Amino acid sequence: MTNVIVQISDAIAASLLEANQPLDAPLVIAYSGGVDSSVLLHAALEYREQHHCDLHAVHVHHGLSDNADAWTKHCDLQCRINDIEFHSKKVDVDTSARKSIEAEARKARYHALLDVCQQIGGVLLLGQHSEDQLETVLLQLKRGAGPHGLAGMAEAQWRNNTLVLRPMLNLKKQDIVSFAREEGLSWVEDESNFETSFDRNFLRNDIIPHLVARWPELAKTVSRSALLCAEQSHLITDAAASYLKHCQLSPTQLDGAALAELSVSWRKAVIRLWFTQNGQLAPSKAQLEELLSMLNAKQDATPEMTFKWGKVARSNGDLYWVPKRTLDIPKTLSFENNKPVLLPWLSLEVTVKVDDAQSTISLKTDMRSLKIKPEHSGVSKELKNWFKVWKIPRWEREGVPVIFVGEEPVALIVHGECMYLNNNLGVDTQVHIEHK
Repeated sequence: MTNVIVQISDAIAASLLEANQPLDAPLVIAYSGGVDSSVLLHAALEYREQHHCDLHAVHVHHGLSDNADAWTKHCDLQCRINDIEFHSKKVDVDTSARKSIEAEARKARYHALLDVCQQIGGVLLLGQHSEDQLETVLLQLKRGAGPHGLAGMAEAQWRNNTLVLRPMLNLKKQDIVSFAREEGLSWVEDESNFETSFDRNFLRNDIIPHLVARWPELAKTVSRSALLCAEQSHLITDAAASYLKHCQLSPTQLDGAALAELSVSWRKAVIRLWFTQNGQLAPSKAQLEELLSMLNAKQDATPEMTFKWGKVARSNGDLYWVPKRTLDIPKTLSFENNKPVLLPWLSLEVTVKVDDAQSTISLKTDMRSLKIKPEHSGVSKELKNWFKVWKIPRWEREGVPVIFVGEEPVALIVHGECMYLNNNLGVDTQVHIEHK
């Protein structure tokens, strides 16, 4: 085997072992048909000879080029020649105004690749090389990224429960192309790679050649810096996770007092990690500053910050993660005696049992003006005033259910638990709640 093939094969094996995965795990090659993925495919064939693993190749048809059908046929042919199971995935890329075609195509491509990996339990192989890493780091610098962004692309990472490997990350483009020519490999050329209106192509075609001509080892040294940034990012994330655990009252609530005890830098790190754990991109520098300022608002203030997915709001000094409402809250629901009813907006199932079979049972919401007296309480107040006592965030108040037997309120559900009310019915009422 040539040095290029040895490096790729050894990198695959080392990453699998480090991730505690078997050396014969199914491998899924992201196969565009270009020179990089063609060399990766060739190296995977050699790896299969050594470790007897199943090989799959996924070609993603973006529908953005007149040559896309021809590329699919090329990839299919190469896989049939080499006895590799071929998967062709056609995706729709959003090319509407104010959308980055690069970003939208990448998102659709990853979705298709990971879908195949999850179906077969495979490990995804990507063909990025050292100049791709250089491009990534330069783009992150342009965006003003911190250590996490400047870490560039990882040689191995888990994504949606799939192990993703980049075994060519330490190889130069020149060495990859030279190997492909020496071996007489066949590949396709994507004409869009020369469109410098795309930022990555602008760097690749107009900027990086000049940088590498001046500093031939630039890609290697930048990769080393990216690795150092990755190590620092992991250390910061580990420490931030510990602080987040201390501040987190629930996945959607941060203790404002505990957060305020941290330095400003650690507050920012905790909030970034909170966003990540809730499946959203970390906030920008300006957004972070605004979020932190919410902690310093007046004690009774309720500032909030809106995002596409919902909002972060402060209530009673704490920060809350409030997704956009996707379910309507009914004004009223009827119950049958001792029969469960699902409350989807609260993810609860509620069963009400009364000892008078003739009684009508109902549930009502948005009852803030209702005057009630909880059991073991000496006073009656309107529900909206009890909400303040119980520190119920204002966006949750509309959906608090009040259970009625006839026209008499007998109980309500607060924080997923039943609170019984004083009433004049003389009817025994039992409320059972299950979290769904």
